[in-house]
Amino acid sequence: MRLTFSISNPTAATISWRRALGLGLLGALSIGAVLFLLLTGHGRLALTLMLLELFVAMATFNVRVAILAVFAYLIVLGDLRRLLIPLFGWSGTDPLLVVGSAFALVVVAGALVNREIRFDTKLAKWTLALMAIMVLQIFNPKQGGLMVGLAGAMFLIVPICWFWVGRTYATPAFLRTLLYGLVLPMALVAAAYGTYQVFFGYLPHQQRWLEMNWYAGLGDPNNPAPISLFASNTEYGKFISIGAVLAWAAFLKGNRGAGLLVPPLLGAVALTGSRGPLFFSLATMVALWAVLSRSTAAWVLRGALAAVLAAVGLVWSLTQATQLGLDPHVQARLERQAQEFVHARKGEVEYSSAENHFVMMVRGYLYPLREPLGLGIGAVTKAAGKFGGRAYNTETHLGNSWVALGLPGGILYHLTIGLLLLTALRYWIRTRGLMALALLGILGVTMANLLAGELYAVGPLTALCAGAIDRLNAGQSE
Repeated sequence: MRLTFSISNPTAATISWRRALGLGLLGALSIGAVLFLLLTGHGRLALTLMLLELFVAMATFNVRVAILAVFAYLIVLGDLRRLLIPLFGWSGTDPLLVVGSAFALVVVAGALVNREIRFDTKLAKWTLALMAIMVLQIFNPKQGGLMVGLAGAMFLIVPICWFWVGRTYATPAFLRTLLYGLVLPMALVAAAYGTYQVFFGYLPHQQRWLEMNWYAGLGDPNNPAPISLFASNTEYGKFISIGAVLAWAAFLKGNRGAGLLVPPLLGAVALTGSRGPLFFSLATMVALWAVLSRSTAAWVLRGALAAVLAAVGLVWSLTQATQLGLDPHVQARLERQAQEFVHARKGEVEYSSAENHFVMMVRGYLYPLREPLGLGIGAVTKAAGKFGGRAYNTETHLGNSWVALGLPGGILYHLTIGLLLLTALRYWIRTRGLMALALLGILGVTMANLLAGELYAVGPLTALCAGAIDRLNAGQSE
């Protein structure tokens, strides 16, 4: 009797019944471990083990289906953790957070064993070298200890494993399913959920979580920023921005119905009150429309024209919206946007978050003058705070690369990001297809951030798309 098995091979290889029996026994032992953890009060750990076993088991039959399932899980992870508070309590070091990373490690390990991962492009080689420097930075004593470095690795190194997942398994058909069959629909769901929170407040399970875990980034506790399905308002804003860009890309490639999805998604982005996602959404949409032309000169002209129209439209829209006398909670969100894009530009307010973020990023670029070898990868993550390390975060991945990786690592990171963007642009010029435009848009709206491990769905998605671009541009589409 022969069965099929494909932990790292989507086309499934045959195995003997003895191997299948061994897998069955392993599964039985795992079930026993889950029951033991449940009985001893470790519910979250038990659920973590159960979910990881489920996703790995799915990968043995079809790794691409398993990847889709993991991303569906990562998208709802934030609210799932909040829903579990009555059953299992709350933990800042929740094991459920490592399910996606552990799955990526298992899949990449399987692909390495089967020699399916190729290092035959410059981007692949540079990414591998970057990861090697990051591994060395685990042991940097200046971040405050080995535990800080190891925890930082879970936030920064392991998520980049998704680059190799995309590099090995992404095909145009798979990407279409992932981006337009999962990410865009879930962005619409998340936008509706987040908009509800703006108008009517958090649901009871979210309010319970807020009372236990309020932090300054959420704003006024009486009018907290929407978080929707996600662990933070930051990830929520970035995810629905990705959805808006995906809908825009489909519209530009001839799907007029997709254009109807752009306004509600952009409206939800505006209602987050976060200026960055709104700015990068509009900037990326301008850039995608510009590159539709076939000449570089036309790119510049179209981009300049679209940028002016977008800026004028944004200022006018926010000016009008802030005068509508809407619900105070909604009005507060729109006022935050207007403060940056209208009042600060006119000199009517002193504070500008854009200028503040720029200054912080510049300090990151200057940091190698103080610490040429960097502080270590844990210093720019939550690991430093949780394990008593030395924390320094510039709130931008470009600035953080110099702090975490030092001068050599910072240079290599910037070269890698530049090559990634160049590869995405070359793939678009060569194919001019929807997937090429959508992937270019995702890199634009996320700033091609490969250090976004603390964004549990957006970080892996960006890294997977980066790997997919390298694979597809190299002509490895099967």
